[in-house]
Amino acid sequence: MSLLKSPRYVDMDKCIACGTCAEKCPAKTPDEFNRELSKRKAIYVPYPQAVPLKYTIDAEHCIYFKKGKCKACEKFCPTEAIKFDDREDVITLEVGSIILTAGFKTFDPSIYETYHHHSFPNVVTSMEFERILSAGGPTAGHVARPSDNLEPRKIAWLQCVGSRDLNNCDNGYCSSVCCMYAIKEAMIAKEHIGGDFEPTIFFMDMRTHGKDFEKYYERAKSEGVKFIRSRVHTINEADADGTLEISYVTESGEPTNMSFDMVVLSVGMEAADSAVDLARNLGIELNEHRFVETDDFFPVATSKPGIYAAGAIQGCKDIPQSVVEASAAACRAGICLAPARGKNVKTKPFPAETDIRDQEPRIGVFICNCGVNIGGIADVPAIVEYAKGLPGVAYAEENLFSCSQDTQDKLVEIIREEGLNRVVVAACTPRTHEPLFQETMRNAGLNSYLFEMANIRNQCTWVHSNEKTKATEKSKDLVRMATARASLLEPISDHSVGVNKSALVLGGGVAGMTAALSLADQGFPAAIVEKSSSLGGAARDLQQTWRGQNVQEFLPQLVDKIENHPDIRIMLNAEVTNAAGFVGNFETQVSTGKQTETIQHGAVIIATGGKAADTEEYLFGKDPRITRWHDLEQNPEQLREAQSVVFIQCVGSRDEHRPYCSRICCTASVLQAVHIKEDYPQTEVFIL
Repeated sequence: MSLLKSPRYVDMDKCIACGTCAEKCPAKTPDEFNRELSKRKAIYVPYPQAVPLKYTIDAEHCIYFKKGKCKACEKFCPTEAIKFDDREDVITLEVGSIILTAGFKTFDPSIYETYHHHSFPNVVTSMEFERILSAGGPTAGHVARPSDNLEPRKIAWLQCVGSRDLNNCDNGYCSSVCCMYAIKEAMIAKEHIGGDFEPTIFFMDMRTHGKDFEKYYERAKSEGVKFIRSRVHTINEADADGTLEISYVTESGEPTNMSFDMVVLSVGMEAADSAVDLARNLGIELNEHRFVETDDFFPVATSKPGIYAAGAIQGCKDIPQSVVEASAAACRAGICLAPARGKNVKTKPFPAETDIRDQEPRIGVFICNCGVNIGGIADVPAIVEYAKGLPGVAYAEENLFSCSQDTQDKLVEIIREEGLNRVVVAACTPRTHEPLFQETMRNAGLNSYLFEMANIRNQCTWVHSNEKTKATEKSKDLVRMATARASLLEPISDHSVGVNKSALVLGGGVAGMTAALSLADQGFPAAIVEKSSSLGGAARDLQQTWRGQNVQEFLPQLVDKIENHPDIRIMLNAEVTNAAGFVGNFETQVSTGKQTETIQHGAVIIATGGKAADTEEYLFGKDPRITRWHDLEQNPEQLREAQSVVFIQCVGSRDEHRPYCSRICCTASVLQAVHIKEDYPQTEVFIL
């Protein structure tokens, strides 16, 4: 495949991202990353934490490219990294598979003439408000109105702007993420502003269908976020100060108005034009909304073998779902590449480790600001000054984001320049970030275990978000304890342990079988433990997907692949009775009734599925006319004589006992309702 690489007019090998060029550049233009709420220079880093952290020149706004003079960046660059003669380059790659993760674009709300996004400065999109909330945004994380930089006391969020709308646009789909990001933005704004701040969300339906989303929704209501079911018709300016007046109709049908300091338009997702062009260049089919077409049974496979798609390029979805699909796409690509595995492996070189056994502790303490998460609550400069006075501390400083690549490079330089032999980073959780900083230690020539981390985010500022003074003092305590422990650290040698290259899959439904087959097709043996007498799980009771694909045709084909695969072992009527071991080396006892067998494996995949919730609501179990959609799927004939049918939603879901959405019920009800009308046109069907 061929890639067209655009010129950046900066030599990436020479650029050290010192920022001198941007400081001296006289040309300013609206910053796209901050949604044009602030300015950037013509030479710039596209966004914070960019990888690689190198500058690029925007030729469209550069004075030299426009007028043939200036070159201030070239004059002041200390490494002579400016390349005004840079040109486009075509790169040819030989690959065995392709994964498309080109993302999406947000809906442009200017088509909604009554919302006045481009004419009223205090009407912003959700992405613009995200940048306002960000510590690296145009207001450094302080919530301020664009018109006058004053802190708003009342903000409204309008949902489904550019989604579920065939009147103003052709996007007749839910964008999936808007309900939750609106709640999140309202909650964060409330944390920032505090006091008597009043957030209000105008919605059609609150679609809180992800893990713990319903809990977050209920928490928002309990903490003062107001929810009004209505689709707002008009936004007007109420006065010369920029106050906005919203016109809407209440649930009882009464027209009413309400005033706000700001309005946030929760804009939906659309297929990006560049992503559409990319897909078409690769010969991939798109659906009616211009997203990449995928299959119900192979959800990351495109119409072209060997090319996979993940994330919002194939439809609207949030980050967790995108990550799941990315892992699945990588797995599918891994199957294609299995024959070539290990042929081009390179070991990363590290500098020789410095012997510090006879040295007195010289500890470097680095306090992460982390935007609103830490710096918005604790007094980070005060913590830095406190750390400088602790025993053994030779250096202390504040970093905006300690985990960013530029900060990692900076840490390596400081460790070498200051002769540090132990490091403390006060930031977030070591569960996710400790390996990153340990690698930085190795890059600096220190043993990776001469590192200590103080969790001043999860264990302090998040817990004490409304007690800034106490959060600061507790952070000091955590830093002091981490520093004391760091002074006692000694180098530890790493030892490699062999890994059992096989997996145990618990559950023989579609998920478990797909997981086992994906591993086995890459050459990794897998054993499936299924407690029933046959494979298939809940899919045995389903007829088709909501898009009409036949489950009962697909399932036998999948089972046949499993049963005939040489690297897959099937254990039916089996249950796990005991498990021991550690990552890469587990021993699990599996009982099949008459005997117990110990299976050795390196990984476990739990795919045990779920079951229909038991309920006593609505006379279920007491009246034969009351059934569940799962049972109706198996026996649709029971409705032959029915003159009317009603589907009651969220039975056993989204309540105090099960505070979550079960995700499949609404779609299943609509699917069955359509089938009822197809089979019995005279039957009345209602969905509540």
